[in-house]
Amino acid sequence: MSVTVSKRKKYIRPVTSTWWNKLDFYKAYMLREATSIFAVWFCIVLLYGVLCLASNPMPGMGIFDFIGFLKNPIVVFLNIITLVATLYHTVTYFLMTPKVMNIIVKNERLPHYVVRNLLWAVTALVSVVALVLAYI
Repeated sequence: MSVTVSKRKKYIRPVTSTWWNKLDFYKAYMLREATSIFAVWFCIVLLYGVLCLASNPMPGMGIFDFIGFLKNPIVVFLNIITLVATLYHTVTYFLMTPKVMNIIVKNERLPHYVVRNLLWAVTALVSVVALVLAYI
């Protein structure tokens, strides 16, 4: 069995490491994707809190270590950045979702603002329920 090999070279489009600097859309995309780093930070803090809660509840150990950790100025700063990054991610996600979802009601596409406002309403409802449950 013979294999025919072409003498032509394949065209490989050059992609530089700064491809995302060309358009503002790409920059916003990369910034949105970078928010995942702060989501990892939040998961690590949450895991540490669960592990401290599961350890011995004696003074100087367990939950008291976690509270001391949360009071550290560096941790407070990182948590504020995480909050801002998460809010940015949420806003861009809620603005983008109605554009990619095709919800058709009575043979007409649902307007973007209806889906976006519904997402914000559900977020507000879940936040209020979480706050009420946290302070009961």
